[in-house]
Parts: sequence; C-alpha cells; structure tokens
Amino acid sequence: MGTNNKDSKFIIHLCIMTGVVIAASIALRSLLTAWWPMIVTFFFIVSMVMYFLSQKTKKKDMRKFANFYMLSTVAKMIVYLSIIMAYMLNFKEDGRRFAITFLAYYLIYSVFETYKLAKKEKNPDGNK
Repeated sequence: MGTNNKDSKFIIHLCIMTGVVIAASIALRSLLTAWWPMIVTFFFIVSMVMYFLSQKTKKKDMRKFANFYMLSTVAKMIVYLSIIMAYMLNFKEDGRRFAITFLAYYLIYSVFETYKLAKKEKNPDGNK
C-alpha cells in the first residue's frame, strides 16, 4: 500500500503526538497503570489501521465512508469498554488506574483522529 503526502503527514503527526503522550506518561507514571506502554502502543496501531481503512473507504464512496466511520466508532467503544471491564474484573487492585489510563489515552487519540478527519474534510485536496 503506497502512501501519499497526506498519508505521510498523518503518520508523522501521529508519531509526534505519540512521543508527547509517552513523555507525559513517563512524567506521570506513578499515577498510571503499569500497562500504559502497551495501551499507548495499542492506540497507536488502532489509529494507524483506522486511518488507512477510512481513507480506502473514503476513496470509494463518501456514503460508505460515513457508515464505516459511525460503525467503527461504535465498535471501538464496545471493544474498549469490554477491555476495561475484563481488566477490572480480573485485576481489581489496578482496575481503576487501568480504566483511567485507558480512557485518557482513548480521549487523546480520539480527539486527534477527529481533528485529522475534520481537517481533511474541510480541505479534501490538502490545500490551505
């Protein structure tokens, strides 16, 4: 799968944002679950996969893209809540920390994805 300039910019911005998240997490690690590096990696990978799937869908049909975006958002929320619940049930002593860490990263990555998506929709040709 070839990447174009917009794809390269997304990847660079995602890497920069992830670096900032990692730096902040290191500074706040006493407040976070010990699993925070795996959670950051998880959200990085999910963001990358969802970006390329949404771009592929967008190129085919904007109506299908809208359906894909809404369905994937609901599916991600269900999966994420299931992960949190499963962890909290199995690791009660770290459950609250895990849930807060996971939800904080979810919020950060969701805002990033939404911003990038909205920016692309406003300027679909990439020009300012």
